[in-house]
Amino acid sequence: MISIKAYDETRDFEHIIRSCEEEGWIKFYTTKKEEFRRALSTSESYVAYDGEQYCGFTRCITDGHFTIFCCEIIVDREFRRRGVGRLLLKTVNDKYPTCAMDVISDNDDFYKANGFKVLANGMRKV
Repeated sequence: MISIKAYDETRDFEHIIRSCEEEGWIKFYTTKKEEFRRALSTSESYVAYDGEQYCGFTRCITDGHFTIFCCEIIVDREFRRRGVGRLLLKTVNDKYPTCAMDVISDNDDFYKANGFKVLANGMRKV
């Protein structure tokens, strides 16, 4: 049975780093690892577990009234297509029911299957 828990650095950080490594999200486990550690603690961060086994995480930021931005979500490969990602997003959305949730996606099919719609093109100043 999948359960969603609030992020706990001691319990979850190394699992999340391993997930980032498996996905090739290099900056999160190399040059920006300590910044990522702080960001997880100061954001709306949640982890999924199947019993005692870590399954995935999400990190979101929100103003608490209008918008939630899903910064990262990774579900470990063996737990994909089992509703884990949906539960992670639902947990954040349920905490802030008046907020719209936004993402910048490299997996549109996942988000579309979970009720997201393409609204416009995103931009980023780099």
